[in-house]
Amino acid sequence: MKRRGTLLLVVIVALAMLVSACGSSNNANNNTDTGSNKPSDTPAGKNVTLRLGTWEGGSGLELQEKIAKNYMSEHSNVTIEIEAVPDQYGTKILTQIATGEAPDIFQIGDGDVRMFMEKGALADLTGFIEGANGIKLADYYTSVLDVGKVDGKYYTMPKDYSDVAVYYNKKLFDESNVPYPQTGWTWDQFRDTALQLTKKDGNKTTQYGVNMPGSWTRAVLPLINSFGGSVISPDGEKFDGYMNSDGTVKALEFYRNLYFTDHVTPTSSDSEAFKGVDMFQTGIAAMSITGRWPVVNYKADPNLDFGVAQMPVGPNGPANTICYSGFGIYSKSKNQNEAWDYLKYLTGEPGQTILAEHAFTAVIPVADALGQSNDEHLKAFLDDVQYIKEFPEKTSHLFGKSGGGTFQTVMDKLMMPDKIDIKKELDDAAKQGEVLLKQAKAEE
Repeated sequence: MKRRGTLLLVVIVALAMLVSACGSSNNANNNTDTGSNKPSDTPAGKNVTLRLGTWEGGSGLELQEKIAKNYMSEHSNVTIEIEAVPDQYGTKILTQIATGEAPDIFQIGDGDVRMFMEKGALADLTGFIEGANGIKLADYYTSVLDVGKVDGKYYTMPKDYSDVAVYYNKKLFDESNVPYPQTGWTWDQFRDTALQLTKKDGNKTTQYGVNMPGSWTRAVLPLINSFGGSVISPDGEKFDGYMNSDGTVKALEFYRNLYFTDHVTPTSSDSEAFKGVDMFQTGIAAMSITGRWPVVNYKADPNLDFGVAQMPVGPNGPANTICYSGFGIYSKSKNQNEAWDYLKYLTGEPGQTILAEHAFTAVIPVADALGQSNDEHLKAFLDDVQYIKEFPEKTSHLFGKSGGGTFQTVMDKLMMPDKIDIKKELDDAAKQGEVLLKQAKAEE
């Protein structure tokens, strides 16, 4: 019965888990911290096989295999076996953890760092980082490295990441004689720009000023934070007074007005007519807010002349968010010293020089060497890294089971044309979130 109960728990947890970057985690068990390990400074030189778990497939997997091959050519005593599980990765890892058979190193999405730590599945990397075989913290973007830091200790190292920025179509701006966005522009200036770039033919919109990220909460957090709002208390214990704070209310009122008062961005029904079409790339929208991901395709399009600007600044200053993927070491690995040496290689300059050809790296010297910090299409992202704020899934592993769901309901309602009292909706969401939070804690 004990075995059956354990596997049932794994299935339940896995169904709620999102392991991809920008995903949230709704899971936790009662666990102990493994932060007391005291690693030796260097690998022992014994013959070892390191297993590495990843959800990557295709070209992403090929890059990881290339890095592993390079490392093994320099360390004849180490064999690295990459276990790629593109589908049902979360179920696989949770099952392996439950049976004590997880890979020595495994990939983790940003919303699951705290959950895996509190499950006792991750080794505390702080001793490795600070040891003789450690890293220079100054070589890393602090806000990115800190995604893997929980309660003052490091548990994951960053593989790649992206914050968000504003893409703008230079041709459409020029045609309307609208100046390009400048660093430090405000949300009011953003709105005014979107209004100027929205074109109509009678009642039909022929060009939208911007394509906003809809109900994607993570991408709306910069707006909320820059208005002085939040969705959860800093200690992860409360929603009331935070999710329904004046700053959050004002931010979401501003956001909704872009859709249903200013009509500068397509609604859900509007977007349905363009399903499968990149509205920014095709010139249907003059601006777009998203991460780094489309840059390569946009640069390859000879018909698209675009720029990228930092996120607008709100009454409480600049703010940004992050989507992150990292790697941690299994707390029960028998080869933690060797696993750290490879993890350092993978997430340090040797590995990141390869991975950063297709993604952002947290290693500053690599970003500089590859010209990311000066690239006109990437610079805005890197300039905004310093303004990344902690996201709620990082603050509380129970966010997805509580306030995350109730807040998402409000975000979904914001996208509907029906009249909505945002303050009341947030009040209800905050109160219901706290009820669910208490229930989730009781179930642990």
